[in-house]
Amino acid sequence: LIVIIVVCALSCQKGSSVSPTLFGKWELSRLYGGLSYSDSTYKPGNGTYYQFNSDSTYKHYTKNIPDAQGVFHIRKFDNTKMTYLPDHQIFFDAILYGQPFQMKGSTITIGTTVTDQIALDYQKI
Repeated sequence: LIVIIVVCALSCQKGSSVSPTLFGKWELSRLYGGLSYSDSTYKPGNGTYYQFNSDSTYKHYTKNIPDAQGVFHIRKFDNTKMTYLPDHQIFFDAILYGQPFQMKGSTITIGTTVTDQIALDYQKI
């Protein structure tokens, strides 16, 4: 019962307001990090992208074929004790754990290289 209450409380938190500049298509341009650290760049037109919509829905495409869709929200992350992480997270669908998320100009980064994880950069198209 306690677990259900905690899950409900967490899922009822409001997300941060989403910048309108997020809406649109974002194509994968770079993948980096991991246990053995690799760094790969992707040419424009590679067909791996997110489509973020103003109604908080998204679609993900790989080689121009849709492979995931649902709802997303962005939440401010209290990183006062972990200043090496971005201060926002993106949550896809009903998953309880978000991915570090940041926007810088025409680039969004999902994920982080902290603790040997993978980060993905997407460019606005």
